[in-house]
Amino acid sequence: MPQGMGGQYGGGNYPQGQHYDNQPLMQGGGQQGGYQQQGGYPQQGGYPQQGGNYPPQSGQSGGYAPQGGFSNAQGGLEGSYPPGNTSLRGMQTTTSMNLVFFAAAGCVMVAALIAGTALLFSMQLVDFLEMCYLFLFGAVLAVLDTPFFKTIKAMGDLKMYIGKYINLLTRVTGKGVTFVFVGSCLFSAMWDNLEGGFMLFLSVVLCLFPTAVGFIAIVIGIMKSQKLSKARKHVAMGALEQRYDQWAQTYRGPNGGLTPAEFNGLTMENGGFKWEDADLKLIFNALVSNPAWRINSPAQYNNQGGGAPTGEEPKIPKEDLMSWVRGGMVWL
Repeated sequence: MPQGMGGQYGGGNYPQGQHYDNQPLMQGGGQQGGYQQQGGYPQQGGYPQQGGNYPPQSGQSGGYAPQGGFSNAQGGLEGSYPPGNTSLRGMQTTTSMNLVFFAAAGCVMVAALIAGTALLFSMQLVDFLEMCYLFLFGAVLAVLDTPFFKTIKAMGDLKMYIGKYINLLTRVTGKGVTFVFVGSCLFSAMWDNLEGGFMLFLSVVLCLFPTAVGFIAIVIGIMKSQKLSKARKHVAMGALEQRYDQWAQTYRGPNGGLTPAEFNGLTMENGGFKWEDADLKLIFNALVSNPAWRINSPAQYNNQGGGAPTGEEPKIPKEDLMSWVRGGMVWL
């Protein structure tokens, strides 16, 4: 302890006119109860606020960085894009549109099951096979939008294979056309082959809902597709190929791509087009050619099938992005 400081801690006297406020207090000095004058110490309000840029101490990695400018694991800057969910895990995996589509697919399955059972007992085997076909179609549509069994790997694999081989069903417009076709076929088959007022009532109720959902989905899909087409024209005028590295912060280089947040930032600066999470899922499913890189793909979580490593964000590869910019209208 420096000579002369014992007056405050051990009973000595300080020389008048000298102040020791700026000298560091040494650990292990006098007891706290030995303070005589509290007025000579700075008020607590004068201490720096926590979270400031303190210099790094031994054993620490460095000072605290200001919020909004910190780097993620891949070196990109977070907080540079419009507010909202910027990661795959932050996105809602089930939206109200998914629930409506799942309810419509459930109506198709229930109607086909009831009608198929009645036709089987009446030995109308050809019409029974048609109901089996419609039931299977309803099941495929239900798998795409089911809010249940999301943690089961088999369910994720089914979604990926459906997106790979029946990509039409992953688009809002294509799904709407499918619901109109399936609902109309189901109603026609039930109305012509079933008897009784109750069965005819079921054919109207259970088939009208998916058909109406299909028409609404077609309208919504056309509107979203037109918005994406306008965004494409603005991005094409912004010299994307020369400024691509400015946006690809997470996955850099020719084999990199844009994450949902980066794509949203790209269209916001070029034309002011902002997308909700549900829209970004539709856009990625439509533009990404590799099913393993699409949102909600099981490869995002288990690194199988040549997909994204575990826990990484989905991305639009540069090749797919440039094909979209140079191409025509894409139907969502």
